[in-house]
Amino acid sequence: MARARHYRVLIVLTFLSFVALGLPTGLLGTAWPSLRTSLGRPVSDLGGLLAIGTVGYGMATFFSGRVAARFAVGPILVTAMGTGILSLSAYAMAGEWWLILVAAIVLGISGGLIDAVLNSYVALHHGVRMMGLLHACFGLGATLGPLVITAVLAADRSWRFGYWIVALYEVMLFVLLCWVRKEWRRVEDSLKDPGTGPTRWWVVGGLMALFFVYTGLEIGTGQWAYSFLTEGRNVSEVAAGVWVALYWGGLTGGRLMLGAVGHRISTRAVLGVSTVGTVFGLGWLWWDPASLGVVGLLVAGASLASVFPTLVALTPEKVGAVRAPHIIGYEITAAGVGAAFIPWLAGELVKGNTLGVLGPYFTATAVVLAILHFVIERASGPRTVD
Repeated sequence: MARARHYRVLIVLTFLSFVALGLPTGLLGTAWPSLRTSLGRPVSDLGGLLAIGTVGYGMATFFSGRVAARFAVGPILVTAMGTGILSLSAYAMAGEWWLILVAAIVLGISGGLIDAVLNSYVALHHGVRMMGLLHACFGLGATLGPLVITAVLAADRSWRFGYWIVALYEVMLFVLLCWVRKEWRRVEDSLKDPGTGPTRWWVVGGLMALFFVYTGLEIGTGQWAYSFLTEGRNVSEVAAGVWVALYWGGLTGGRLMLGAVGHRISTRAVLGVSTVGTVFGLGWLWWDPASLGVVGLLVAGASLASVFPTLVALTPEKVGAVRAPHIIGYEITAAGVGAAFIPWLAGELVKGNTLGVLGPYFTATAVVLAILHFVIERASGPRTVD
């Protein structure tokens, strides 16, 4: 009974922490037109900002296994959440571009630690269904982010107010994490085993490539969609904010579905349908038949939903439970690099073209994702046990 209560408390806080991870992701893309105007920055700087922020994220995830081996999990989460509060506050108060860049790096460090440690915890202790629900919580946060900014702007308030709202949520979560920080001691052993490194590096390399392309596509589409719709296709700000929220909402809904029925469906089928559906959704957005291309955002979000949680949940089977925490850290590092590089490249393409170039760019990236999945799946099969 006590053990069940222990797990319930930790999983609830894990879910709430992933909502906190998703909120800034959803905030930034929708706040960007107002943020850049207030600081006098060009639209293409969004790609550079995402790249800078991912430096901290990548360092944190790459070394997360070593950090968890040296420090207690509870204090790691408390420290990371506190750091996130500081960075969100810096965003809200920043009057200079350099402070935004510093805040982005710090927020990346905070998110990277939380992301890697909690993904390892759920992968080792709860399986694919809980992993689906965990990442649905990220999607929930990312869905709420655009709605928060849209509501703030509709109320004729500064975009900064939206960042204060999210910082307040993280303050509440910080207090809860402090309250239960000692409860994590029961799961620390599984996160502290240093392992011996995988013997099949090609499997790990393939997984890292998938995480790189997938996360760059997910984040890039979500961050650039608002600018693409408002400044590239003259969609109203409110309508664009709603469609971006629906993109993240589709991501959330798909992950909730994975949490409900993921144990009954072949992971190979899930990943195959997801990658093909992503190509279709982004291709539809690019094509824009009868001005209904925006529907492709919802399709793409729902299709992308299952990829990340399914790949993380399968990692212990592919590399072994002992090595999984470290490999998951490397995977999330690759994801972070992709989340920086692919949106950054989008910004570089926009500099020499119009925002319309984003349609074929993200569609081509989705095609690469699908090809990677089918090549790796054919080479390794649905499971590769080390």
